[in-house]
Amino acid sequence: MSLYMEIACAYNQLVQFTDLLNQSLLETEVIHAQCYKLPAVAGDMSDSSGWEFIEPESFTGFTALSMATGAFSRFTPDYQYSAKYPFRLPGIIQLNPVHRERISELVYQCNHLKLKIKSLINSSALNQTKKRELIQSVCPNAITLQIYRLIKSTTSPVRRVGFTWCNKNSMRRIKKSEFLDYLQRSKNNPPAGQTKSEWAPWVDKEVDLIKNKTSDFVKVKRPLPIVPKLNISFTDDTKTIMFYGHLPAIIFTAEPIKITPLRSYIDKKNKKQFQNYLIKRLYVVSEFIDQS
Repeated sequence: MSLYMEIACAYNQLVQFTDLLNQSLLETEVIHAQCYKLPAVAGDMSDSSGWEFIEPESFTGFTALSMATGAFSRFTPDYQYSAKYPFRLPGIIQLNPVHRERISELVYQCNHLKLKIKSLINSSALNQTKKRELIQSVCPNAITLQIYRLIKSTTSPVRRVGFTWCNKNSMRRIKKSEFLDYLQRSKNNPPAGQTKSEWAPWVDKEVDLIKNKTSDFVKVKRPLPIVPKLNISFTDDTKTIMFYGHLPAIIFTAEPIKITPLRSYIDKKNKKQFQNYLIKRLYVVSEFIDQS
């Protein structure tokens, strides 16, 4: 069987099991469902202005359940959202433990197929462009991460769920010589709307900035998308686990649980952080920050 056929078969099975899971959830008596719709710009890497203030909109009951099942089967971008950034819907679906075995088996099948698709693609000898073309041929307009994302569920009785935000940066130290080589090569790849002759002087200025750095390394501090997360505590108080709020989590417990809602996110340091970039487009921090 060809790689395409293997991935297409696994994807078709994933769609079928996801539909079965969604149908089962809609037919099951739900104790509580709660989801938070995020603004369309929230976390879009191409629009940092959307990071400064994020106001989630809370939904409960059948509306939240319908949103959750829609999120489980959404592998392509919503028309409101950037195709560069995967859709996120933090939330929970609380079910009676009597439904654990049936629902957990469907969740397992979905996650098993997600992992299989990811493994087939990543273990292939194809380059990144060919991998994207392959997944697009199986599922047109697919956002790969939305296919890969696992559906989270718990097995032990839950006492509390706390929604919060995770705000991190990706840090890299690159040799100055390697970074200068990268800048020189970038002259041949001007952004849309500019010619090489128009783009080269801008890159030359960046080259001069890097050459003037006293350090032998360049520090790149790239802000990552703001991510909602769930902290889940269990009734036996033995542990607390954390799930990223990419998709609603399914929990099995009969008793009412305490929920800390997802508050609005206000980034107080975003503007200050961008003022300290030496080269903003590449997230190269200034000498002052580099020594801190």
